[in-house]
Amino acid sequence: MDNYLSRFLSSALLFIALLSSPLALASGSGHHHHQKTASAVGQPAEQTQATKTIHVTMTDNMKFYFQEALNIAPGYTVLFIVKNDGKIPHEFSIGNQHEHKEHQKMMRKMPNMRHEDGNTITVDPGKTKEIVWQFNGEKEVIFACNIPGHYEAGMHHRMTLIGK
Repeated sequence: MDNYLSRFLSSALLFIALLSSPLALASGSGHHHHQKTASAVGQPAEQTQATKTIHVTMTDNMKFYFQEALNIAPGYTVLFIVKNDGKIPHEFSIGNQHEHKEHQKMMRKMPNMRHEDGNTITVDPGKTKEIVWQFNGEKEVIFACNIPGHYEAGMHHRMTLIGK
């Protein structure tokens, strides 16, 4: 029964991922409508709600470089401008430890999966993408690349929200 449930859940997640991907990509350029997927650390927001902008560079040495200080308090809405300076695709994903572990399991099953959803974007080499996130919920936030092997090689950054 557990094996059946596991296969059913995997199929359901794949179905949802396949359904949501074209919807997110079909939203047109310039204005992004993200799937409103809540997380334990916040939720997606519209660019017009952003009160802070943070530039992020991803590289093939499995690092995130934040060009502004991560002084983020609960309730802040941040526009992340994420550039991939590497030669291979990378992800920029926002979540907590448990959410990243679950995402990594899914990515191991579907390593070529590409994300354009609420808390995760896949950025091709030389490209720049944006993600807008409102922080609320848990104080500890992890930014990660969950492409198989990348997180394990150090491509993650832990942050604690300031204030309360």
